[in-house]
Amino acid sequence: MDQKSFFSHYPERKKDSNKYDNGVVAFLSGSYGMAGAAYYNLIGARSVGASYVHSYLPDSIYPIVATNEMSAVYHPYNDSKTDIFPQTAFNKLKAIGVGSGINNLPHQKKYLEYIINFADIPTIVDAQGLKILSENDELFSYSDKLILTPHLGEFSILSGLSTDQIMKDRVNIASKYAKEKGVILVLKGPETLVVSKEGEVHVNDSGNEVLARAGSGDVLCGMLTGMCALYEDPYQACIDGVWLHGHLADVYAAGKGTEIFDLSLYPTLAADFFGRR
Repeated sequence: MDQKSFFSHYPERKKDSNKYDNGVVAFLSGSYGMAGAAYYNLIGARSVGASYVHSYLPDSIYPIVATNEMSAVYHPYNDSKTDIFPQTAFNKLKAIGVGSGINNLPHQKKYLEYIINFADIPTIVDAQGLKILSENDELFSYSDKLILTPHLGEFSILSGLSTDQIMKDRVNIASKYAKEKGVILVLKGPETLVVSKEGEVHVNDSGNEVLARAGSGDVLCGMLTGMCALYEDPYQACIDGVWLHGHLADVYAAGKGTEIFDLSLYPTLAADFFGRR
C-alpha cells in the first residue's frame, strides 16, 4: 500500500455535498475513569474525514471529552439508564463503533446486544466489546456486519487459543476464525492482519513502535468506523484505514523519532496527508 493506492480507493468529496454525505458515524465508548477512549475514537473519526460524529457516553465523562473535542454531537446519559438509544438513532448512521473504554459501564452487554441487533450497518467492536462477545457467542448470529479489532491478547480470549499458538500460525488461525464467525477481523500488532469474512488475508505494511501506547487502538477504532462510513466495501475500508493509521505514525516518527508521540496529533497529520492528494 502507498499513498497513490490509498487515494485510488478513498472517495472524493463532492463540491455540493452536505454533512450527511461524508461519513455519519456514532460511538458508544468511554466510562468513568476512561474518558480518553471516547476522546480518541472521535479523534480517529475526524482524522479520516467523517463529517458528522455522534458520541454516546456517560454524563460523568461528558465534560472532559466535550471540552477536548467540540466537533461531535454528544448524547450523555446516566449510568443507571438501560435504554440510551431512541428508535431513530440508527436512521442516518453509516457505521458505528462500540466498546472502547466501556469497562466500567453498567448494562454494557445490554447496550452491545442492542446495537448489534438493530444497527444494520458496519459495527466495529473494540476492547471491552470483544470481551463481551467472547462470553456471549450467540451475539455473532445477530449481525453479518461485525468488524472485530483485537490485539493478540484479546484474540486469544476470543479464539480460546494461547498467544503462543496463535503466533505460530497467525495467518491461518485468523483466516479460519473470520470465516467461522462471519466477521471482518483486524488482528492488531506488528504487520496487522485484515481478514475478510471469506478468510482473505491482507498483511499491513505500515506502522512502527510509536503505536505501542495506550489509546492507539482507540484511535484506530475511530478511523475504521469513519472509513467504513465512507466506503461501500467495509473490507477495503479496513485495509485502507489500518494502513493510514500506521502511515501517519511513520510520517511522525521519520521527523520526530519514536520516543514521544501525542495521539491527538492525528488530525493534523491526516490534514497534511490529505492535502497532498
